[in-house]
Amino acid sequence: MPVCIYQVPKSLSCVKPEAFSPQLIAIGPYNHFRPELYSMERLKISSAKRVLDHFNKHDLKQLVEQLHNTGPFIRACYHKYLDLKEDTLLYTMTLDGLFLLDFFHNYLDEKVSSSFMTGIEEQIRISSVKLTKDAIIRDMIMVENQIPTYMLLRILVLQSSKPIDSVQEYLGSMLLSFCEKHSPLKLTHTPTCSEAVTKHYHILDLMYHLVVSEHEKLETPTPESEGMCKPNSNCSNTPTRSSKSEGIVTFLNKVKGLLTWTLATLKRLKVTNIPLPQPVKRPLDAILNMPTTFQKFSSSETPPSETEAPAVVVTFPSVRELHSVGIHFQPSKGGITTIEFDEKKGIFYLPVLKLDVNSEVIMRNLVAHEALSKPDFLIFTRYTELMRGIIDTVEDVKLLKNEGILESSSSLSVEETEELFNGMSKSIGPTKTEKLDETVKKVNKYFRDKQKAKPYRILNNYVYSSWRFLTLLATFVLLAMTILQSFCSVYDCPSHFRNR
Repeated sequence: MPVCIYQVPKSLSCVKPEAFSPQLIAIGPYNHFRPELYSMERLKISSAKRVLDHFNKHDLKQLVEQLHNTGPFIRACYHKYLDLKEDTLLYTMTLDGLFLLDFFHNYLDEKVSSSFMTGIEEQIRISSVKLTKDAIIRDMIMVENQIPTYMLLRILVLQSSKPIDSVQEYLGSMLLSFCEKHSPLKLTHTPTCSEAVTKHYHILDLMYHLVVSEHEKLETPTPESEGMCKPNSNCSNTPTRSSKSEGIVTFLNKVKGLLTWTLATLKRLKVTNIPLPQPVKRPLDAILNMPTTFQKFSSSETPPSETEAPAVVVTFPSVRELHSVGIHFQPSKGGITTIEFDEKKGIFYLPVLKLDVNSEVIMRNLVAHEALSKPDFLIFTRYTELMRGIIDTVEDVKLLKNEGILESSSSLSVEETEELFNGMSKSIGPTKTEKLDETVKKVNKYFRDKQKAKPYRILNNYVYSSWRFLTLLATFVLLAMTILQSFCSVYDCPSHFRNR
């Protein structure tokens, strides 16, 4: 069992720590013993009682004893060492697991829901404080506030008399309903309920894989794509990239002396300031600029084309600027994998993004989960960089809303939507994803080309199209100057003005 639950490093959480640290309820051992969250333990206890009462098993201690062999598995899931005794850890996980089962059950169909657990109400009162369901949802989706799905499955299997297959279907339907309800992006694929339980470590991991399509991982380079041969393939007759690179470097080292002497001779020729025609001068300047590149190329082990390209930093025009050069936005039919730009039609296809009061916390934790668990494949991180690159002002948000790209709830104002994206501008570094980077390049190139053509377009619209008026105006000006010249030649205007 690999590590799947991490503590968020300060490099990700420093911009907005409250988005990664639970404010209301603690789930799992990382935050369970924070004193400021103790008030919600009463809610978790009452939820656990409801679940146990439903199964007619009222003894929490008996359930913990049945889970005694899961301690090593639980510890293996967490990146941080858990300095807890075995009984303390099991009681903590069992109590939190029962609470989550009670909470997730509310996302099932009403007919199914009424046949199982009662669930919590939309609004609850703890210690005379009114708490909303949204605050609990934000805490439940945080990276550090996760417990393995395996624990939820074990608890249900021990409590229910149904076979494990039906229990997996039931638990998976709850988790999928929760993700579909609160996912900021359209789900790219829908696994079976059994796969949602067995193939994903916890609820945040499940939501991430539902948002990011599985086939997008093909962008991640594999050993075979980097020149490595398969065990059974006939690679001995095919020169590899490394052998070609070594041959090129060897050849350049042999002719380096001759090239250096030739460049030095040409440079002395230029210093003499002999007048040269333009067709000769231009190639000479280009040749004299070669030494630096030549030295870098010949001294490196591999040519520049073979070295790894640096990550492309998103420098993107805003929605308003793109719209001003004729680029229109249209919703795509899928998720992040369907982002593309049609250069012929000038249409930028983006997935529909649903925003509410929980979206910022969910998106930040999806980015953190991706960075911690899949550092070689940061597709969701790249998408957030793209969105914060094109959204700068309230006008950008309004344009995307009008185009159907953004769907925000009534509880989230336009100003809050704009701050949501701009607030993420310093929390994420540049990443490498070929498909999105190529789309970014296409849009930037289209924008620059249109910007270059803008002065000509203005000249064409306001000058060439008004040539009749300008011709008439020039005729009147010329006639007026002729009359003035004739008048001054008769009445001696210079002397008249000089006397004054």
